[in-house]
Amino acid sequence: MNFNKRADIASAFYIVIFIAVVGISLLLITNLNVRLFQGLNEELNVTKYNSTTGYATSVQFYNTYNSRIWDWAFFGIFMGCLIAIGLSAWAVRISPIFYWVYGALSLFVLITGVILSNLWQDLAANPEFATTITNFPITNSLLGTYFPMVVTGIIVIFMILLFGKPPERA
Repeated sequence: MNFNKRADIASAFYIVIFIAVVGISLLLITNLNVRLFQGLNEELNVTKYNSTTGYATSVQFYNTYNSRIWDWAFFGIFMGCLIAIGLSAWAVRISPIFYWVYGALSLFVLITGVILSNLWQDLAANPEFATTITNFPITNSLLGTYFPMVVTGIIVIFMILLFGKPPERA
């Protein structure tokens, strides 16, 4: 037996956890940077340095981190993860006998997704992140309200690609 196969159920766990960690990290880092550059802009604006290159650069950084570019970056990472799990599932031949085993184990992946969705919703409801979360509409919808459905979709795509291939020819 070859136990060195890819496209196991752990891949689905890794993808779900990775997507949530990336989304939460981007939210926290963006919130920290916006607060840092906003404070720096306020301090430079009231001093004699308000017309210097340092002030202009800090305003530019603030506008960059206060934009939706990181939301689209998260969406790109999300789509890349879907493509990676799809290719991983398609590349492996596995016996259809394991379909129900994968189905039962995928419930643990779904439970993990629900827990991570609740964590995201707690972070999004925090008043400190109220202004930052407005720059993350895609991330908020994917990790917030729709994350259990996204995880279910990942599992369904994973199982269709893993078990829905034509039989292997000898």
